[in-house]
Amino acid sequence: MFVISITTIIMGTTGILLKYSFVTTKFLPFIDLGAMRYVHNNVSPLFTILLVTMAVTGIYMYFYPILQKRATAKRQVN
Repeated sequence: MFVISITTIIMGTTGILLKYSFVTTKFLPFIDLGAMRYVHNNVSPLFTILLVTMAVTGIYMYFYPILQKRATAKRQVN
């Protein structure tokens, strides 16, 4: 969970800085946009894998009690 939080912060920060590059170049001239693009592109696959993993496990945890209740009800009938 800690890793997804860090990658979210990195992706969000670099994405905002790249989207509003005119503000970045005016108020933050020490930031290299090429380095921001490099970081954003390299963290993106890790972020995607982590996000998809969390989504799949979250969906599983959402439906698990429903599936357990249904399985318990079937066992009690038999």
